[in-house]
Amino acid sequence: MTGPGAAGDVGGTAGLVHARFDVGAAERDVAELCRFDRYQASDGIMAAAAYVAERAERAGLSDVRLLEFPADGGRHWWTFRAPSSWTPVHAELAGVAAYPDRPFALAAYSAPTGPDGVDAPVVRLGAGPGTTRGATPGSARGTAPGSAPGAGGPGRTRGAVTAHDDPERLRGAVAVHDDPDLPLPAALDLAARYGALGLASDRVSGPGRTGRIELRAGGTLLAFSLTPGQLADLAGRDRVRVTVRTHGAAPMPVVTALLPGEPREPGDPAAEEEVLLSAHLCHPRPSANDNASGVAALLGAAAVLAGARRGRRAVRFVWGPEFTGMAAYLHDVAPAPPVAAVNVDMAGQDQRLCGGPLIVERSPDHLPGFVNALAEYVVGALPQAGRSYSGAVACDTWAWRATPFVGASDHSLLVDRSVGCPTVTLGHWPDRFNHSSADTLDKVDFQELRRTATIACATAAVLAAAGEEDREELERIATRWAAARLLECLPRPGAPPADRIADRTADRTAERAAERAVERTAERTADRTADRMAERARGLLRHRTAVALGAFDGVDRLCGRPGDPGPRRWVEGLSAHVAGLLPDTRSEPASAGPESSGRAEPESPGSARPETASAGRAGPEPSASGTGPGTPEPVGPPLRRTWEGPFNLRGLAEAASPAGRDWIDGRLAADRSRAYALMLALAHGVDGTRDRAELARYAEYAAELPVGTDFADGFLSVLVEAGWAEETTTAERGADAQAPA
Repeated sequence: MTGPGAAGDVGGTAGLVHARFDVGAAERDVAELCRFDRYQASDGIMAAAAYVAERAERAGLSDVRLLEFPADGGRHWWTFRAPSSWTPVHAELAGVAAYPDRPFALAAYSAPTGPDGVDAPVVRLGAGPGTTRGATPGSARGTAPGSAPGAGGPGRTRGAVTAHDDPERLRGAVAVHDDPDLPLPAALDLAARYGALGLASDRVSGPGRTGRIELRAGGTLLAFSLTPGQLADLAGRDRVRVTVRTHGAAPMPVVTALLPGEPREPGDPAAEEEVLLSAHLCHPRPSANDNASGVAALLGAAAVLAGARRGRRAVRFVWGPEFTGMAAYLHDVAPAPPVAAVNVDMAGQDQRLCGGPLIVERSPDHLPGFVNALAEYVVGALPQAGRSYSGAVACDTWAWRATPFVGASDHSLLVDRSVGCPTVTLGHWPDRFNHSSADTLDKVDFQELRRTATIACATAAVLAAAGEEDREELERIATRWAAARLLECLPRPGAPPADRIADRTADRTAERAAERAVERTAERTADRTADRMAERARGLLRHRTAVALGAFDGVDRLCGRPGDPGPRRWVEGLSAHVAGLLPDTRSEPASAGPESSGRAEPESPGSARPETASAGRAGPEPSASGTGPGTPEPVGPPLRRTWEGPFNLRGLAEAASPAGRDWIDGRLAADRSRAYALMLALAHGVDGTRDRAELARYAEYAAELPVGTDFADGFLSVLVEAGWAEETTTAERGADAQAPA
């Protein structure tokens, strides 16, 4: 092997990439990118894009293009709206805070004042008497903004007046939002509704750092993100001079570059295929880890790959604004969807400072491919800093986790059925400094960045090089990953099996002989609980089996033809063995005699239906409830997707009714990350064959989170009412539900 790209030696490829990665160049790249305020369509991101394009050329990539797209807030790529051009020039709350002196101080898309600024009254805004917490005026949850008359917080008797009982006081004023009981979105809505000039808040900030506030583009409101101390200073004033200067002349940039594959024979499918590496370029200054680190990681990976042997397939690089940049690239530029991709978002966190491990976020279960298994294998092949006392085991002090798909970055577009590109994302979470002015260069661990870049680069190199001669190694990797996924279905250590839970309940109730009626009820309840747990475990195993077999479909795709069925049969056999170790079903079937144990037979493991993923790629489609023995058939009408292109939650909110938008906003406000993950899992499950109950089960298995019936029904109702899905007749079940690409 002369360099990275030999698919038959994945461990060796990872080691070579790690050794050749230029850490010093990555440090310089991150430092340079941190200089720019990289709003999605701004002078800052244009300067950053020009820097990236120049570095990509120096790294040895070809076909380097800095593309410019209109940033008018009106153009759409599918349902993704183009950003509005917005470059902040100068902003000041006189005597309190100023931009650009303090990063993140000015909220994104703040409306400009005149060049001389505006002298405005200061009015406190809170959730006082007459306002239910979290409510907005005129809603069913509350009627009036403000806090108690004269209240200025504990001990405050002078300074800003309050808007309670007289919201008209907000008109033309700067609203001070310092009440933790009033959510920031509600405060912004109140300020805009009653004609405030602007709002200042410390709700997303902390001591010594300010957090990110983003307004609706094109609005009339301005806003400042302040520290608690700065906000207290402002609240003690009667008036303040506000100045905001911006312009809207910059386009939206996307940088794309190519590492060509080796020359192929005419008609060879690999000659037209690309593997994609992506990292979003946007976010305010400095945003070192999110995502200057990811951009720098791919620049370093480009230099390593350009100096190595070419693979069968080309490797494409894309850097642009998050979501909208990828939408513009896929819709207007890409000749065909990539065969697989790695997205890098937050690559270099110092784990001890930032508080989170390296995350390998898997491709979603409807499109697993081989990339999940490969990326996780590469992580295990990374060089370690030391070994155990005897030298038998490699050791290091950094941590990593593989997690289910969430979709809060550019990979969300790639994995949609309309594109069909299996994609993993590399990042770090949690991160206590994310989306704040404290995401600075000192929070970056460049050895961690090197590890993340190595995973992305080695994974792409193997995917680009893989062919039939590499099948044995690739199938070994797929088999290891598949086995681990199935074994995770066994009860965890310390968790009592469902039958033991039921037995304990029965034993306790048996001691109360005088309460026989209660005992019989408890036994039936315990049996039903045990049955539900057992069926969920078996349903999860059926689902995971289909996902595991999808890794072999990915290997076949890379090798150009189906392989020997032996590895698949081994995985199916393991699935059957795991099924035999799962908890019993305790309730007696209606046809069973009194001596029946209720033991369920192991399901047929690969019973989940296959389905065309999209763009001509075959892939497994894990069933929500499986189709093995004992699985109830769907009884409700199946849902079919009718939205255009990749799913876009923001686009759905725009298309929804006011009640639908309130439903989405309310769930996101309550638990943003969990709600977002479940909404995407439900949307990805819509395939033209599943009814609402099946979709809820699918989302629960895929997201590895409980999905309440009310949540699933609420989201699916919003989808249908917005015209993004339709409930078809039972006769239409199974119809192809692919969206147009």
